[in-house]
Amino acid sequence: MKRVIELIDLVNGYIYKGASFLFLPMTLMAMYEVVMRYFFNSPTVWVWDINVQCFSALVVLGGAYTLQQGGHVIMDILVNKLPRKTRLIVNLCVYVIFFGVMSFAIWQVSMFAWNSFAIFEKASTIFEPPIYPIKFIILIGVILLFLQAVSLFIRDVMELKIILREGDKA
Repeated sequence: MKRVIELIDLVNGYIYKGASFLFLPMTLMAMYEVVMRYFFNSPTVWVWDINVQCFSALVVLGGAYTLQQGGHVIMDILVNKLPRKTRLIVNLCVYVIFFGVMSFAIWQVSMFAWNSFAIFEKASTIFEPPIYPIKFIILIGVILLFLQAVSLFIRDVMELKIILREGDKA
């Protein structure tokens, strides 16, 4: 089980670090748009569309890593006052609900992506870039988030077992 956890954590770390490089082209495109718009009075038709897709990829591919690092919003004020054993039990219950919601989300997003691919969907803008690739990236991001939750769930189960064993010895 530790190898599964390590693999999921490693994959999500690499994907996030790779996706984080999207900041560079996003920044350069935004700068290009500003220069073209304000200095040459010739705004682009493509920068906004591409930046939206890059930002979408960055957000969805970063979600799993953010979960891994404990960066998502939680009810710290309530949870931190609980004993460690109770916190683990609450986490496990929340993960069970999360798995149900995420299973539904994976199903819906996969339908969303496949339907988009089937018609080679394009954005309804002047530039009309294809948007089915970003929909598959969103699907990948949702799956990675689900897998990261599985990793944390396993980690919490293992820690709860240790606490329960130590409680029996005391």
